[in-house]
Amino acid sequence: MNITLRQINIFIEVANHLSITKAANALFLTQPAVSMQMKQLENMIDLPLLNHIGKKISLTQAGEEFLKYCIRIKNELYAAKELMQEFKGVKRGTLNISVASTLSHFAVHTIKKFLSLHPKIKIKFEVNNRYTVLENLKNSTADIVLMGKPPLDQDLEFSVIKENPLIVIAPANHKLKDQTNISLNKLCKHTFVIREKGSGTRLAFNSLLNTNNLKLSEYMTINNNESIKLCVEAGLGLGVVSIHTTRSNLRNGSIVQLDVDQFPIIKQWYIVNRKSYHLPAVAQVFRDFVINQTLFRA
Repeated sequence: MNITLRQINIFIEVANHLSITKAANALFLTQPAVSMQMKQLENMIDLPLLNHIGKKISLTQAGEEFLKYCIRIKNELYAAKELMQEFKGVKRGTLNISVASTLSHFAVHTIKKFLSLHPKIKIKFEVNNRYTVLENLKNSTADIVLMGKPPLDQDLEFSVIKENPLIVIAPANHKLKDQTNISLNKLCKHTFVIREKGSGTRLAFNSLLNTNNLKLSEYMTINNNESIKLCVEAGLGLGVVSIHTTRSNLRNGSIVQLDVDQFPIIKQWYIVNRKSYHLPAVAQVFRDFVINQTLFRA
């Protein structure tokens, strides 16, 4: 088979997006160009890689297995390129970072400071939920991840970079705002606006409730902290969020922090990478930079 690196890259993008159009946009190619490369690739392999059902596509069993090899080939070539970069000294390169939404403000300030020291390094930076962040790491679309506590049953290397206290927030005029040491039992009688299933914040809150044999009476689910703060400010419910995401809101009085028994929940933020993946030189420099910055420690 005379498969080109271009075809491998195109197939990986099509597999990631499950859309010829989205893959073409991501690669800055035309849709016909992507379709033609996919057809040529399937002809060389002599097996269909994609199922076409109406406008939807999915990977065939052969496509799923072939994708694993394509990702491995791309990673090996990228590792070789980055290794050559190490011989030159790290002055330039591209760093792919995926960040859990709770850490978005922290990540922006961290990246800004890092780029002031390494202005020629390019950074691709995405903010996603916990599940997507871990998938990006698994698929090697991210070199480094910033997130809450990572799963212990995966091939991951991680270090604590900052304490992350979770607090209960309420509208500025909420009837509980002046009460102290509010019990969890009393708190659970109020409506909450909470993160989606799988979120580190929700996992921590649910763990506390389960430990105390409690459940929320009513709640709405929101998939990002900014929307949770807006909902709380509008009086739609109470929220549990990282204190690092609410400092400006607490200062301007748009929301208040409640004094609740067993709060704050003290969690940590981590910098994470895959153990088995050769960490590119620029990613290693970034990792060391974050870990060594006492400014980022609690």
